[in-house]
Amino acid sequence: MSKHMITKIGWNLLCAFLILTMLAACSREKASTRSMAQHEAEARAYTVTGNPNQGASSLDERAANHTPVHQQSSSYVEISGGVSIDKNTVKVTGHSNLPAGARIKGNLAVKNSLLTGYTDETTIQKDGSFVLQVQRPGIQGSMDLTVLFRPDDQDNEIRNLYGSGGNKLEGPYVYQYEENKQLLHEVRIGAEFDPEQERNTPLVKPVWNKPKDYGGPQVWIKPDVKQEGNYYHVYARSNLLEGSDVKLTIDFPGRWQFGYDDQTQVMPDGSFSMRVKKPSLANRYTIVISFEPNEDMWTNAKQAYGTQGERLSGPLVKSADDKEGSKQIEARIPIQPKS
Repeated sequence: MSKHMITKIGWNLLCAFLILTMLAACSREKASTRSMAQHEAEARAYTVTGNPNQGASSLDERAANHTPVHQQSSSYVEISGGVSIDKNTVKVTGHSNLPAGARIKGNLAVKNSLLTGYTDETTIQKDGSFVLQVQRPGIQGSMDLTVLFRPDDQDNEIRNLYGSGGNKLEGPYVYQYEENKQLLHEVRIGAEFDPEQERNTPLVKPVWNKPKDYGGPQVWIKPDVKQEGNYYHVYARSNLLEGSDVKLTIDFPGRWQFGYDDQTQVMPDGSFSMRVKKPSLANRYTIVISFEPNEDMWTNAKQAYGTQGERLSGPLVKSADDKEGSKQIEARIPIQPKS
């Protein structure tokens, strides 16, 4: 075989290798594009159907009263219980594997209200049981009951069990909070209810499913809405960081109307849930979910999104009205109620 022929074959093989490499890169790019396009499509595929606390799209499970699997004082914390409501009090009866003597708090909040002071504090008994009793506010509205345990608020013996800032805590009840620009850990469980419609409700056990792109600047939100009684329950999955503040409002075409809003913090896997009273007069409106970065965000969120949202990207990004160059996330859900 001639030298010219060998050279020609070599060039042909090199060209074939380069073409295959380029095709593989294109394939990977298309796959990535398809994945992001799928997120973008799902971010707009809003449904107004399933109960956010039921079925495959569930944020949580209902926690039954049962004896914890893990032994008392284990770093893997378990807690369960139920809430009973009467005209004067909101009572929590529960069980936990927290150590005897651990102090826990119960906080009651009314949505869209600045009421404070509706709290109670107790200690875990030798058998792990506890009872909290909070005075029921004399106003109507949807309420949130939260049971809270913070290792940093305990005596040294209990604090040392769970590490500095609670960094040894494990399990689905563990949440972050920020204090003096440091991320610390706490145990939390709660329930949401309308005392005019409910007399008993269980504390809710969370079930987390963190997405692969959790915390990424290209933010997506996939909401699900269900009308239940006089409320819309809004459940959403997202890739937002835990602790991010999200708001829910109702946008009425052609007019201003107040009192139809809610806000919450994003959960450890990017999910969140809110509820808002169903308007009685309008026959067409839009539920709006928004996230607007600001100076009060946790430090890790500032790094991910920028203090003015300048690092945010994706189809849900909108320019903020009040600051030039600022960005925010906005997901809109058109609603046409049946009745």
